[in-house]
Amino acid sequence: MSEESKYFETPKIRCLVYQRRFTDDLYLMLCGVEHCLPDYYFQADDRSGYHMHVVLEGKGVLSVNGVERELHFGQIFVTKPGEDTWYRADGKDPWVYCWMTFDGHQAQQCLEEAGFVKGVNVLDCHVDPQQFYSLVAQVLDVPEVSPANVIHRTGLLFAYITYAIESNYKGNQNIKRTHDYPAEQYVKYAADFIRENYATARVSDVARIIGIHRSYLTNIFKAKMGVSPQEYLMQCKLSRACKLLEETENPIQEISRQIGYDNPLTFSKTFKSFYGVSPRTYREQHKSEISPLQKIFNTDHET
Repeated sequence: MSEESKYFETPKIRCLVYQRRFTDDLYLMLCGVEHCLPDYYFQADDRSGYHMHVVLEGKGVLSVNGVERELHFGQIFVTKPGEDTWYRADGKDPWVYCWMTFDGHQAQQCLEEAGFVKGVNVLDCHVDPQQFYSLVAQVLDVPEVSPANVIHRTGLLFAYITYAIESNYKGNQNIKRTHDYPAEQYVKYAADFIRENYATARVSDVARIIGIHRSYLTNIFKAKMGVSPQEYLMQCKLSRACKLLEETENPIQEISRQIGYDNPLTFSKTFKSFYGVSPRTYREQHKSEISPLQKIFNTDHET
């Protein structure tokens, strides 16, 4: 095997790391299939490329920028550059997934066509998941580097993304046939619900309460509001955090809990990525806005 291609195989995983490009528009970087051990954990920070996984069996958890979601058979999840991401297999029913990792000038556009717009990392699969596995297996079965394989693998990558786009299209068609109210009404209800329940709300819960599919909610919400429901939820949380930092002297750990972050470090990291400063620095910059009366009645101090 050349330096341009490295193939790994164990009883639990098959993986090909690939460095040849047929085109800079869209190219394969690696692909594989993994039968995860119970509670297998992977920290996915600082990885280049877009990693599109299809869950073939079992369950697991995906965390993106501090928001965790349980996943199961028949779902597709994507990890993207620049996001704070980890995922973990279920302890009793660990997942099996296949994946392809790709990049290029057209990579982000392809993801958006498949429904993975900004703020969306998980979608239900509306085509046979084995179709994705079959494409990955074709790459892994012929790992050698050759001019023909370079082109063939590029074609398989295009097919893999095409299935994802087809899945998103079928999901949206099903939703369009069943929803009862105008899109504006769904968006208004979702936004109101998120504002009132930002500390505990999850986008999947919002979609379930409204009675529409999460991917449909994401598409109409982004079209009307300019951001995804997940981004809007985060904005509501952080806006409330700013108000608490400005108007109270509550400990940052308490503020984190109040807006729905169990881990203060995750809250601080998310806050800094959004505002460019840490919560502590933000409070220092706005100390003058805390009135003397507020200082008297808010006697708790940060530790």
